[in-house]
Formats: sequence, C-alpha cells, structure tokens
Amino acid sequence: MKHQYSDRWFADPFILNVDEENIILLVEEFCYSFNKGRIAKLVVSRKDYILKEMKIVLEEPWHLSFPFILRKNDKIYIIPESCKAATAAVYEYDLLTDSMIKNNDLSHLPLTDATVLHWNDTNYILSTKLPFPNDKDLYLFNFDYEKMVIDDKPVQKVKFGGKVARNAGEVFVVDGQYYRPAQDCNKNYGNGIVIQRIESVGECFLFSEVKTFFSTNKKMDLGYHTFNMYKGLIVVDGHGHRRKLLFMIYSILVNIKGMWKNKR
Repeated sequence: MKHQYSDRWFADPFILNVDEENIILLVEEFCYSFNKGRIAKLVVSRKDYILKEMKIVLEEPWHLSFPFILRKNDKIYIIPESCKAATAAVYEYDLLTDSMIKNNDLSHLPLTDATVLHWNDTNYILSTKLPFPNDKDLYLFNFDYEKMVIDDKPVQKVKFGGKVARNAGEVFVVDGQYYRPAQDCNKNYGNGIVIQRIESVGECFLFSEVKTFFSTNKKMDLGYHTFNMYKGLIVVDGHGHRRKLLFMIYSILVNIKGMWKNKR
C-alpha cells in the first residue's frame, strides 16, 4: 500500500470489505505524536494500492491493535488487542457512521492478538497473553458465542518447540482443512509467518507447521506479522526501519563501542 503519511504507520490489517474498486481494511494506526495504537479504517484502491481514505474509528486511553473482525447475525463485532488495559473487550461496528460502541468485556485477562476458532459446534478463543506474548505457549478458551465472553480458565495450553504461539491473523479454511496463521518470533517479534494445520485428537488440538515464509521486500526486511484472507484476497503487513541508513550507522557505532569496551 502506498501513502503519503510520514508521521505514522499502519499494521495488523484485517479485510472489512471488498468491491470492484476498493479494498476496505481495519488496521492499527500508530501516530508518533499520540504514542499509542488506534483502530483506523483504510480505503485502498484495488487498481494501484494507493490509500484513498483514512479514518480513526476507535480510540481509547490505552494502546489498541489487531482489530479482529467477528461477523455474527448480520452484525460486525471487533475484538481489538488491548492488553495494556489488562482486559479484552468486544465492540460493535456501525458501518453507517464508521464508529464503534463497546458491547461487552470478553475477558479480564491481558490477551494478545486473540482470534476465534469455530470448530464443529464449539467456539474457542485462541490467544497468547502477558507477560510472555511472543513465546511458546498458546491458550485455548471456551468462547460463549451468544454472550461473547470466555471462561478465563483455559481448556488447553499448547506448548510449541519454538516461539510460534502468537496469532498472525484469522483462522481460515481451505478444502475443509483449518489453518492458523502464527507469528515466527524466534529471531524477533513478527519475524515471519507460520501457517499451521489445525487438527483435533479427542478433546485436544494439534497445530503442525505447513509453511513458513519471510519478507523478501528490501524496505520491509524486519519481517511479516499479519496474514488475513477474505473474499478471495490476502493481506499481509511487513515492517522495517523507516530510516535504514541511520539505523545502520547507529548499529556500527554500537558495535564499535562494544569492541572498545572489550579491549579495555
């Protein structure tokens, strides 16, 4: 996506809608002057991927990100990440006014990047949580779909061999098989995307790696950390250094300083 903003960045894209001309996204918007994340709606041209419109649709006193979209009974609900508030809430999104109204508290746990898994007749929330959001432990909670609340006691904790527990987007289905996009945080936060196959054995879920991919964009070389699909389109986000030359110079100076200390 191309845009003219230099005082902010956008991340965690979820596809709200698609038409012949535009891709409409909900994203985290981070403006440096506010120093926190807000949820924004972006209208992006399908022809050239230029940002045509940006509007803040949800702001709280705390940081918001990862605006997970839940479509239910012809209504749209958003579960943004708000772990800094030590709680997770559900908001109803009004398409006519481009605004959100808090519906209820999902949980009083500091969940990080929570997603919903619809499995047969049961619903779950999948999430990592503070104080180890980018680590090896993924928690599954029973999700009351009607009341939109969870039991704060997890029904399963999945421990991975590496730091691939954090969600990277919505669970998707291909040919009847369920897949979970996860973040590869082994090197750093959001270093890459891991696609995991979801299977159940008895009452337990298994997650097995199918594919891992990393950013090949020279400007966004720090990694990918979001992967979402909707209406035949896929959206990902990459991250990199805004001023890469300055970062390289800074890194060289830090290394020189370290070498000098070691010699002394």
